[in-house]
Amino acid sequence: MIKARVALLGALALFIVSGVAAPMASASGPFWHVGGSKFESGTRQIKLQSKGSLVLKSTVLEIECKNSISEGATIEGSTTTQGQGKGRVSYSSCSVLKPTACTVAQPIVTNPLKAHLAESSTQTNYVELFEPGQGSVFVVLNLSGCTLKEVGVTGSIAAELIPTKVEGQEGLVVFPSTPISKVKLEGVEKTPKLETVGIAATFTGAYGARLATFPEKFGVFET
Repeated sequence: MIKARVALLGALALFIVSGVAAPMASASGPFWHVGGSKFESGTRQIKLQSKGSLVLKSTVLEIECKNSISEGATIEGSTTTQGQGKGRVSYSSCSVLKPTACTVAQPIVTNPLKAHLAESSTQTNYVELFEPGQGSVFVVLNLSGCTLKEVGVTGSIAAELIPTKVEGQEGLVVFPSTPISKVKLEGVEKTPKLETVGIAATFTGAYGARLATFPEKFGVFET
């Protein structure tokens, strides 16, 4: 009886330890690295600047913007969750390609956004998932000259990060012409999708990303 009780207590202790260890094991990357080491606490301001034109497109609406920058954007250090960030993005020098009679009020400024590093089957394996900080609305477009007036862009979108597993002074955040349709965030699969007036939309273009403490180096790593 004593031996059985000891064995039971041993099994219970192992179960408890396994239960405690499980959340720690789930803290898998990708993570931000800054200045040669894993970025575990605090924030760093990051600046995004568009590289060429950016295009939002659906069957009913198409808008092209020549310039875009981040506003108050940061990356956040963490040891228990995949790398995170937040901020806004503004767009200027924009024209409405469809419907041709439309114009859009500028600058276009998104609602506060949150960003998460995630895994995906892209060339570099790591992406950044962008979502509204609250609710589902990314940005509201104020149009004039056509039947469309106030158009909300809703949902989430992922961008490929280039390069990864190396630190540099500048990286690329690329929204490909074929949208990234699946990502894995904290072990959970998500399906990014943008919509305008309830219709699927795409967003294409690229940004250069630098820390405000340039030329300090940063990057995305597995651990």
